[in-house]
Amino acid sequence: MQTASILTIGDEILLGQIQDTNSTWLSQTFSDLGMDVVLKLTVGDSREAILDAFQIVFQRTDIVIITGGLGPTKDDLTKGLLAEWFNDKLEIRKEANDHLNELLKKRGREINDLVAKQAELPTKAIYLHNEVGTAPGMWFSESGKIAVALPGVPYEMKQLVLDEVIPRIRTSLHLDFIKHRFVRTVGVPETFLAQKIDAWEQTLPPNLKLAYLPGGGQVKLRLTGRGNDLLVLESDLEKFLSSLLPLIKDHVYATEDVELEHVFFTIWKHKEPIIYLNDLITKGKLLNLLISAGIPLEKIKTESFDNVFETALWLNITSLETEAGFMQRIFVRFQLANEISDDTKELRPFPKAEINQNMLSLWTLNMARLMLIEKIPK
Repeated sequence: MQTASILTIGDEILLGQIQDTNSTWLSQTFSDLGMDVVLKLTVGDSREAILDAFQIVFQRTDIVIITGGLGPTKDDLTKGLLAEWFNDKLEIRKEANDHLNELLKKRGREINDLVAKQAELPTKAIYLHNEVGTAPGMWFSESGKIAVALPGVPYEMKQLVLDEVIPRIRTSLHLDFIKHRFVRTVGVPETFLAQKIDAWEQTLPPNLKLAYLPGGGQVKLRLTGRGNDLLVLESDLEKFLSSLLPLIKDHVYATEDVELEHVFFTIWKHKEPIIYLNDLITKGKLLNLLISAGIPLEKIKTESFDNVFETALWLNITSLETEAGFMQRIFVRFQLANEISDDTKELRPFPKAEINQNMLSLWTLNMARLMLIEKIPK
C-alpha cells in the first residue's frame, strides 16, 4: 500500500489564526483512494522549518501532498524550496503564463512583475492547471517518490486535486479499493461495546479493520476494508456487518453515518405528530436537536395538555427524589388515533452538567425514535 503524508505550510495555520480544513479534506480524499495517510505536518513560513519538514515527509512516505506557500510574495517559499530540494531551477512556463494573463484580463487587472512570478515553475515539475486561480499546482516524480504542491486556498486546492491530481494518481499507481461501512450507536459506553463484540472482532480478516469513534454520548463504529477486487471487498464487508448487528442491535440507530436527530426526523415525518416538550433540565439542548433536525417550531409546544385529540408525542424530562437518591426521569408518550403508548426511564445525573444535558437529550430522542418505529404503520 502506498503511504502518503500531508504537509501544510503557513504561519497563519501554525499560529491558529485560520482553521486548517485542507488537511482534513485531503486525508479523507486520499484515504478513500486507497492510500495509507500516515503523517500530517504543519510548519510556518520559514526556510529552515520547510526544509526540515521535507526531510521528514520524503523519508517516511511515498507520496507527499503540500499545500500553501505558492503565491508571489516574499513569505511564499514553497516553490523555490522545492526547486532547491530537487536540484532544479525556476523558469517561466508558457502554459502558466498564458493562463495568468488570460485570467487577469478577465478580471480587468494588469499583470505586474510580482504577479508574473506565479508563472515561474521548477523545470522538473509537471504543470497542474489551476482553473480558478493564479497559482498553478506542481507534480514531481523522482526516485520512486511523488510530490504534489497545491495552493492553500481551499476551493483552488480542491479543484486541482479533483481535476488534476487524482486522475494522475490513478494512472501512475496501482491502488487498492477502500470502502467504509458505519454503525451508529447511542447510550452505550465504548468499553461495553468493545467487550460485547470482542469475539466477533477477533474473526476479522487482515484486510478489514474496526475503529471505535466515541463522542457526545454516541459511539460510531467504522468498518474499513481494503482490497484489489471491489466485488469481493463489498461482499466481505456485508458479511461481517451482518454478523455484527445482532450482537448490538439494542444500541444501534443507523447503519450509515448519520446523526440520531436526523434519523428521528425521517420517522417523525410519516405522521408529523405535535411534540409536547416539558424539559428544563437540558437547558434547551433537546429543543435545539429537534429544530436542527428540521422539525418546524410550530410543531413543538411547551405547554402541557392532558386532553389531546390529535396525533401527538410527549417528551418530558423531570427530576425526582427516590430511595436510591436524586434521579432524572424521561417520560415518552405517543398517541395515534385512540391508542396511547408510554415508556419511562430513570437515569442518575452525570457529573458534568453539559454531559448530563447531552445524554438526557439523546436518551429521550432515541426512546421516541423506537416508539415511533413500533407504532407508526409501515
